[in-house]
This record gives sequence, C-alpha cells and structure tokens, in this order.
Amino acid sequence: MTRRGRRALGRGTARANRAGLTTLGLILFAGGGAAVSRGLGAFGPAAAGQPLLNGGMTSLTRQGWFWPAVAAASIVVALIGLSWLLALLRPGRLRRVRLESGLSGVTEMNGRLAGDALVKQVSGFPGVRNARAVLRGTADRPALDVRVTTRDPAAVDSVLARLRDEAFPALRSTLGFEHLPALVRLGFAKGRPPRQVH
Repeated sequence: MTRRGRRALGRGTARANRAGLTTLGLILFAGGGAAVSRGLGAFGPAAAGQPLLNGGMTSLTRQGWFWPAVAAASIVVALIGLSWLLALLRPGRLRRVRLESGLSGVTEMNGRLAGDALVKQVSGFPGVRNARAVLRGTADRPALDVRVTTRDPAAVDSVLARLRDEAFPALRSTLGFEHLPALVRLGFAKGRPPRQVH
C-alpha cells in the first residue's frame, strides 16, 4: 500500500466515525422531535392524548428489576461516552511505527522503544534533569511529544540546539522518515540552580 493510500485509509476511518455519530444524532433528534410533535397535536388530538408507551410496555415498567436495569445501562453508556470523549481530547501513545510497507510485507517498530531511545540520549545532555518522549499520530505519520526538564535555565539554548541538531535527526534516520514533527515542552526544576565551584 502506498503512503498516499495509507493516508486515505486514515481519513476514511475518520469519515466513518463522523458519519456514525451524525447518524446517531439524527436518529435521536428525529425520535425526540416525533415525541414532541405528537404531544403538541401534530398527529391529531387523539394521538396527543394517548400515552407514548403501550399497555405491554407500561406493565413492564412496573417490574421491580426494570428501572435498576435502565439505570445500570445508562451508567454503562455514560462511561463509554466519557472514555471516548477523553480519548478524543488526549491523543494516546502510538504503539507501532510503520517503517516500511510493500508487497513483501510490513515492517513496524514499537513506538515506546523509539521514544525511550530518544529519552536516553536527551537525558545525557548537560543541564537536563529528566526527559520524556511519546510518539503520537498515526503509524505512518508519527509526531513527537517531548518534555524536557532542565536544572539550569541557562542551559535551555544548548538543549534546544542539541535536540534540533543531534537527537531529532538521529531518530528520523532510525525510523526512516524525512520529516518528523516535534512538540517540545520545556520545564525548570524547582530549587536553586547548581552552584559553580571555582
């Protein structure tokens, strides 16, 4: 599969997701609109005066287990919706990075290993207290999310230069990507900067 084809596949998945949510929204909107219209008499005075639930359904609601079951199902649906919303707001860690794809097969690399290799290199830079790197995005179009905490604010320029000139090119070369977008978040360790000993 070509790179263009893989991008199209990713866009197709997003379109299917949007189409499913749109369809569900339209069904709920139509059901609610029909109920309101019936209550307002759009289907005649006789229909407006009748209950929405027929006799069999009304007797079912009198069962002791019915409303607890409805409550439990509502909680499950709410939790599923909340987890889906959180997943949209915070992209997860990319598990696999696709290095090569062709007729002979697909070559992938563990995304965590790629991030850990970058962290090991960056943690050795002078002035860096700790680092964290996560690959996000899609398997064939990853992006870096890097957090670096420095001990000394004066080391920021040096750390950024080494990220740009050493760490990022090395990872791009390892993964075989010409471009690898990166978001760098810098932080400073609390406390006094290290004293210089003369």
